[in-house]
Amino acid sequence: MPPVKKNSSWISEQLCVQAARTCNIYCAYCQNPPDGKMPPLKTALAAIKRRKIKAVSLEGGGEPTADPDFFPLIARLKKAGVEHFMLSTNGVTLSDAAFCEKAAAEIEYFTVNFPSHLPEIYAAATRSVKFPLALKGLMNLKACGAQEKVRLFHIISAFNYKALPAFAAWAAKNLPGAAFVNFTFVRNAGRVNDDPGLVPPYSAVEPYLRLALAKLKLSGLRAVVQNFPLCRLPGFEGFSFEFQRWLRGDEVFEEGVAHRARCAACSRCTLAPACCGARADYARIRGLAELKPSSLNPGLINPERF
Repeated sequence: MPPVKKNSSWISEQLCVQAARTCNIYCAYCQNPPDGKMPPLKTALAAIKRRKIKAVSLEGGGEPTADPDFFPLIARLKKAGVEHFMLSTNGVTLSDAAFCEKAAAEIEYFTVNFPSHLPEIYAAATRSVKFPLALKGLMNLKACGAQEKVRLFHIISAFNYKALPAFAAWAAKNLPGAAFVNFTFVRNAGRVNDDPGLVPPYSAVEPYLRLALAKLKLSGLRAVVQNFPLCRLPGFEGFSFEFQRWLRGDEVFEEGVAHRARCAACSRCTLAPACCGARADYARIRGLAELKPSSLNPGLINPERF
């Protein structure tokens, strides 16, 4: 079944603006480590004015809120015509209540990279001792009435995959009003650098991920999964971000995201048009033997809410 016809009423053009040159933690799995540089803002401002862009995502190259010009940057973007802002953040700077309240007044959605609710896992994944600050940042967002703006971004890695069900229970209890939980499988890029000790096999992650998704669905907290093949999500395919994009008539892969590796199993799979498959960076250290062709019609999959 082909994807449904694209409906422009739900599609909005959003520009990603690099708003960071450094970071206040040192994640072992960071795929885009900061290098101390940022592209000239004038390039983004020109694109915003030329294309009449109304929404931007502040992200990339580190932690945007660690830049002392964070709020002046927002002011310049607003002057250029931007009306809606999304922020990718680790939440550490939001531990300052005044900063958090000011940010909440400007930002429409906070995508908060929070690799674990357990201090020991957080410390190992981020190579930092800033768990209390990150947790306080999340709780500050909740306290200032911005809980519904929170998108919990949980990168699945060898550090935390066995704790996914417990994390789901924690999120449902402590942030029940959050927008959703985004489980994203780690990419073998940046600091991962072909280290199989950081990238678990899909097959090892699968039972923990399915249980976590079940817990979130039962709690009423929305969830989505990125960069995880549909054949490894039996019965939970509707949570796939790439499937949701296909169903809406959008391209399965976002702009700038590497496509799937060539795979014999995928070439025989009916889910392939709606699936991210396995990236070449995964195949390089884990191979492709875990992928199995399916005969399921993707048009019959019920999409989950997120």
